Amino acid sequence: MNINNHDYDLIKLGFEGEQAITADLFFKYGRTFQARQIILREGDKGNEVYLIIAGKVVVTERVNQGKYRVLNSLGPGEIFGEMAMLENAPRSATLIAATPTKLLSLTQENFEKIFQSHPRWAFKILVALGRRIQSAFRQVEGYYRGSQNT
Repeated sequence: MNINNHDYDLIKLGFEGEQAITADLFFKYGRTFQARQIILREGDKGNEVYLIIAGKVVVTERVNQGKYRVLNSLGPGEIFGEMAMLENAPRSATLIAATPTKLLSLTQENFEKIFQSHPRWAFKILVALGRRIQSAFRQVEGYYRGSQNT
């Protein structure tokens, strides 16, 4: 098995998680966003997964031209973007940096290397999906409670 430095960095990230993030790893895969900068747009093709290193990201949906409704917020250690990539579907939300934010941006190939090297990444995805399901239930419940009061 031929493992180059590139693969080694990803495998190390798989095993060690955020502790494996070095300046070199950030140089290869890191991206920085300013507050209120759009990271990804609802409807765009999704081919990357993001890991938040620092900062806060808000998950929004567009309600009309230039107006967004906040659905959730994410912080360091959380991932996003995996659903569109795994399903080969358009992005389901617009994500915006709420504060200056640092992310690791991983292609599907890179993410699969990390995912295969350590099961903790499967757990990260399950936790993210569980939070999204809970958030969706709260929104549906809020909608129906609101419609009963009218």
